[in-house]
Amino acid sequence: MKKFYIFDMDGTLCDSMEQWRRECIGVSKNTTLSEWESIFDKMREHYRNDVVLKDGVLEFLEKAKQDGIKMCIATATRRDVCEPFLIKTPMAEYMEFFIDCFEAKAFKEKPDIFLKCAERFGAEISECAVFEDSITAAKTAKKIGFYVVGVYDKITCNDGDITPFIDDYVKDWKSFSLLSEAF
Repeated sequence: MKKFYIFDMDGTLCDSMEQWRRECIGVSKNTTLSEWESIFDKMREHYRNDVVLKDGVLEFLEKAKQDGIKMCIATATRRDVCEPFLIKTPMAEYMEFFIDCFEAKAFKEKPDIFLKCAERFGAEISECAVFEDSITAAKTAKKIGFYVVGVYDKITCNDGDITPFIDDYVKDWKSFSLLSEAF
């Protein structure tokens, strides 16, 4: 049994990718810090008012907690941006810690955030399952040896085929349990 779960947040635990994609229309390498801060302000409002947990997530987290699984969030979203969502949901009750790519000093095309999570848990990579909706992040985690669980998201599923980079797949949190190979 995997003893540690590392969860992405957006598109994995909550439905926020539609808002992110809408707010990031027109973003390029030339987007200024001021423009990014405006996007972040809009996203804070979405997290406060519009973003919800995916159906079945709380039940899955509760069962994992009862099974003694230690869990964390590893997200690309800055903590101050998603804080309204973390406050309005019971997520903190289930998570040992939260780390974002800014704290990890690298985005998910590099393994830093996943390795930092394992390190903070005091865990071996083989003891951890990484839950991701992003192909890039799933590929990164798989490449360094994590057990990777792809998570269906109605927005990111259009980004391509995640299946070559995962060991298991969550289509619906209500009926999901890890495959026996994870044990």
